[in-house]
Amino acid sequence: MKKNNYSTILDLGRSNLRLGVFNERLNHVYSTSKNIFDKENSHEYSKSIDFIIKDAEKKISDHLENIIVLYDSPEIFSIDLSIKKDFDQKVYFNDINSSLILEAIQLIKNNYIKDNIIHFITDKYIIDGKEFLINPKKDLEVKTIIIEIKFICLPKKIYNKITNIIRKNNLQIINFYCSSYAKSFSYINYFKESNFINFLDIGWERSTLTLFENKKLKFINSIPIGGNHISKDISHVLKLDIEESENIKKSFNKSEIEFSYDENINYENNSLTKEILEKNISVELLKKVVLARIEEIIELVFKNANILNDFKDSSNSTLTLIGNGSKLFNKNSFHLDDKHNFKEISYYEETDLEICNAGLKFNENWKKNEIQMVGKVLKKEGFFEKFFKFFSR
Repeated sequence: MKKNNYSTILDLGRSNLRLGVFNERLNHVYSTSKNIFDKENSHEYSKSIDFIIKDAEKKISDHLENIIVLYDSPEIFSIDLSIKKDFDQKVYFNDINSSLILEAIQLIKNNYIKDNIIHFITDKYIIDGKEFLINPKKDLEVKTIIIEIKFICLPKKIYNKITNIIRKNNLQIINFYCSSYAKSFSYINYFKESNFINFLDIGWERSTLTLFENKKLKFINSIPIGGNHISKDISHVLKLDIEESENIKKSFNKSEIEFSYDENINYENNSLTKEILEKNISVELLKKVVLARIEEIIELVFKNANILNDFKDSSNSTLTLIGNGSKLFNKNSFHLDDKHNFKEISYYEETDLEICNAGLKFNENWKKNEIQMVGKVLKKEGFFEKFFKFFSR
């Protein structure tokens, strides 16, 4: 049987599934999405994944074999590691770079046995006291090398649960990426004027911050609070059922309403809020509930970001909101208590196909860099094992 060469991206959102199929030239072949209605029901979630894959195979009249998964979780976390080696005599950088990265990977695996590494990013090289932000092109002779690496990890229990669902559909996961990181890495090219760019991806019950400096990830933080918590707050404060609260929240998308703590704004001519007023719901109270939760999300995701010395003054950085939970920012204006003094806070509207494309672009870029490099090393395991042991003495 002839093997197909499709690249398939599956974005596993908590409330939406998105799937994109691309041919060997990376051209779009087919894409679709599916809402998850009972988000707490893991059986329905599994059935929805099964449905969206089988439906895609039916539409393209072919079987999908390999898949690239995009996934986010409040349990995703990062680890910063610095590894240093001193040599008695000069060695070539290209001869030892890969083995040092493999040593760092093994250190993480040995110390975080319950977690899976889903990304590693080489942040900086310090070669004989000279800093390099990217891999030096020349094969330098070195006596001392320091490599600073950032790892993004996910608990194995979550990773294994997802991979088991995918395998039931006779699919092989070839790469597994953090969705927020993959998306923001793709969108960053639209924001060329700022050195510091922050993306806040607000999901259903999760929000993830990715902070970039000069297009390189410097900080990532995920918290278990998302758009559904806004609906829960509306339900609790205004004594409404959760479904009605969710509908009220969604009704504000693109409504061109000013959200602030000012109670003197006139809403009488706004057709959207007339329905709310007729139900004797206080618009002033409603906007305070929404604002308070959004400000909390921003405050919590940026917690510990001040460990970055260059980020202590963020007045020249931008904050871009993405994800379904951020749709409140589309067309509406928000007067937030901006403790970080961002130069600009904006909303970026994504499409389902764009999200899949972002995953595809990320995968192609990643294949050309770290993953490809480490893959080559692993194929020569015998030689590098001896090399590793020699320089670990």
